[in-house]
Amino acid sequence: MPNAGFVIGDKAMIVAADSFYAYVDGWRGRVTGFQSGVVVLEGPGMVMDGVQGTADNAPEITLFVPAQQLTHTI
Repeated sequence: MPNAGFVIGDKAMIVAADSFYAYVDGWRGRVTGFQSGVVVLEGPGMVMDGVQGTADNAPEITLFVPAQQLTHTI
């Protein structure tokens, strides 16, 4: 199942399984869709020292991530 149980609106965190997604390992976002077999995540970008920002201090970014490199969050 390509979406691994994710639905639009779910909160998810990247758990990098390879070096391609290692730079965003631990990043959190909300599922906003599915495209070409990957999950579309949107959330705040990174601020100082690679720490994820908040809606107040960082621009929104969109990442396209395979479901097997994501986990559900609360």
